[in-house]
Amino acid sequence: MHRRIDPGAIFDRTGTVRRPPAWRVFRETFAHFTYFPPLPCHADVPPGCGHVVLAIPGFLRNDRTTRELRAYLDQCGYRSFGWGLGVNWGPTPQLVAGLRRRLAQLRELDGDRVSVIGVSLGGLFARDLAYDVPDDVRQVITIASPISLPTASTVEPMIRLSARFYRPAIDVARLAAPLPVPSCAIFTPDDGTVAWETCRSADPNCLNIEASGPHASIQRNPKVLRAVAMRLGAV
Repeated sequence: MHRRIDPGAIFDRTGTVRRPPAWRVFRETFAHFTYFPPLPCHADVPPGCGHVVLAIPGFLRNDRTTRELRAYLDQCGYRSFGWGLGVNWGPTPQLVAGLRRRLAQLRELDGDRVSVIGVSLGGLFARDLAYDVPDDVRQVITIASPISLPTASTVEPMIRLSARFYRPAIDVARLAAPLPVPSCAIFTPDDGTVAWETCRSADPNCLNIEASGPHASIQRNPKVLRAVAMRLGAV
C-alpha cells in the first residue's frame, strides 16, 4: 500500500501559525466574483521574445482562473500556456505525472527551459517541478503560495478531505528548501485563504514581493501582473 501525504505536515496544529480571520472569507468570495480590472499597460515591460511560460492554477481551480495572467504575458511577448489538466485537486499522482508531461511538451516547443508560475497551491507544484527537473525550468514564480510549511488556511477542511487521494508524489518536506533555479515569491498581507507569512521564502536567493488585495483575485491584480512580467524579464 502506498503511503499517503499526512495533512499534519501541511497544517500547523500548535497555534504558531495563525489562520486568516473568518471575516476575510467574505472578502475573498466577493473579490472572486467581482474583481476583474483591466490589464495593465505593457509598453515599458521587458519584451518576452517568445519565451514559454507555464501557469498552474490554485486549489479547486482550472485554467480559466489564469486567463488574465496569460493574456497579459502574451501581450508582453511571451507564449503562455495553462497546465491543461482540468481542476487542481491537489498533488494526486495523476496530476503530478500529467504536469511533468506538460512541461516536457512545452520544453520541446521552445527548445529551451520554461518559466513556471504557480498560483496558491499551484506554486507548490511549480517548486516541485524545479526540484525534480531543474534543467527544464528557467525560473519559478509563486503567487500567494504557502511554500513555507506548515501553514494555516481557511480551506483546510476541504484539503483534508482531498488528501485521502494524495500519495507522496511530491516531497512536502523540501518545498521550503532553496530551489536550484531562480525564484520569486509574491504574497499579500490581506490574504484571507492562507497565512500570508508562509507565502514568503527565507531563501536569500528568492525575491519576495509584497502585494495587496485578497488571495482569490491576486492573479488578476494589475500590480501583480506587472511584477510577474518584470521578474520574467529580469532572469
